[in-house]
Amino acid sequence: MIRKNNVNPLKAFMTTMAAMLVVVMSTSVFAKTSLVKMRMGQGEDKTRVVFEIKQNHRFEITTLKNPARIVVDFYKAENQLTFSKMKFLDARVKQARVKNQAKRTRVVLDLRDDFDYNYFALAKNKSGAERVVIDVTNRKATKHVAKKTVNNTKKPAKKIVVAKKAAPEKVTRQVAQASFSSKPKTNKSSRKEDVANNRVTRSMLNSGSDVFQTKNKDLVVAIDAGHGGKDTGAIGHNNLREKVVVLKLAKKLKKYIDAQPGMRAVLTRDKDVFIPLHKRVRIAHKKDADIFLSLHADAFPDARARGGSVYILSTNGASSVMARILAKSENASLQDVKLKGRDADVAFVLSDLTRSANIRASRKLGQAVLGEMARSVRLHKKSVQSADFAVLKSIDMPSLLIETAFISNPVEARKLSSDHFQTQMAKSIVSGLDKFVQHNATKPRWGEQLYVHYRVQSGDTLSEIAENYNISTYQLKKINGIKKADRLYVGKKLRIPVSEDVIATL
Repeated sequence: MIRKNNVNPLKAFMTTMAAMLVVVMSTSVFAKTSLVKMRMGQGEDKTRVVFEIKQNHRFEITTLKNPARIVVDFYKAENQLTFSKMKFLDARVKQARVKNQAKRTRVVLDLRDDFDYNYFALAKNKSGAERVVIDVTNRKATKHVAKKTVNNTKKPAKKIVVAKKAAPEKVTRQVAQASFSSKPKTNKSSRKEDVANNRVTRSMLNSGSDVFQTKNKDLVVAIDAGHGGKDTGAIGHNNLREKVVVLKLAKKLKKYIDAQPGMRAVLTRDKDVFIPLHKRVRIAHKKDADIFLSLHADAFPDARARGGSVYILSTNGASSVMARILAKSENASLQDVKLKGRDADVAFVLSDLTRSANIRASRKLGQAVLGEMARSVRLHKKSVQSADFAVLKSIDMPSLLIETAFISNPVEARKLSSDHFQTQMAKSIVSGLDKFVQHNATKPRWGEQLYVHYRVQSGDTLSEIAENYNISTYQLKKINGIKKADRLYVGKKLRIPVSEDVIATL
């Protein structure tokens, strides 16, 4: 006997839809929060730490003293960072420590002093990660501490309440289900003040748009005498060793730089010792160097090769066969070429943007030094050369590798060991440094404005793009040569001037 199915089709459909809704809601509710990345960039007046988090979350920021620390708690967050402890050469943040706890992932930023901080949150980036940005800044003379709370609603954030008493030992800024906007919140009154003081577009690229201060701060030049100790470098005529002649030159160069008003020099080594690459870089950072000069006297199979050369880091391969051979030779002698303890989670500098600025600055510096060298010593190449030297690749400041002469040439080997030649070379380098500083003293740092590219997408308008990147529509049109808005099309590349707001979205 066949029995009829009396199930109501509408009721069955509603039951199915309800079940699907429960599954969708459950997936949304129980989607894991995860801390996926941390990166850091150092500027003249602040250090920016950026955390990337998948899925919505709640976090809490606490400051502790003795010693000074910033503690960031990401509640119910799975830790996907690849390190538990990371040391930095940064001027403000000494190290980061990550702890996996029962109900949270805790990140502790150990500070070098009692610094202040600000924070803001940003919307999802292309990889779908929301971001928490913490700026560690120098503490002002008189500053009270406020408790900040932001809720995940459409209402504006509560006003900051300034405490009347001095800050306690522990200060907490709690963020419950933080709301993420496309750019940091800006107080209108402070924005006007920033405009008046020309601080609006100050970037984090090693003081980015700041004026190069030569009056209030000495120009610090790190002099790196190549090789040393067990690494003899090239060996020339009469067993002359490269490590010996470049150390002698480095000491003489330091003497002349120190005699210049507004300049002082530091040495990465002052005796015959081997110093790995990462330690040379660390010394330069620790001494607050502005410029890095690496001195060499290389050899070449053809003993007829003569003259000095100036090299900068290349991004597109070596500028000549000689440059490629010398770079290969120098890099082969370096041990520990990669900085230890660095991985994809932490960018010590702002990678490509910073490197591009430093290369342009290095080229200007190289041209100035090479021009002065041409007045007193023989040149091998009359233009600044480029190659992928490891020592230049590892330093995040304007830097040059100076090949003073060819130690493999008998005539130049005798010159290299003479006091007269070394004096000429040292004075030429100092004159080039002085010329470079004079031409850049009244310009933004190294005289460059950096840009990032934005590719126009469907539905974009000029006004929306300008608002997202905190610039005026007029400025955006002028920079990109747009006279009519209807010339905007999908796929068009626009140049966006780099500012703090742009850096935060990278």
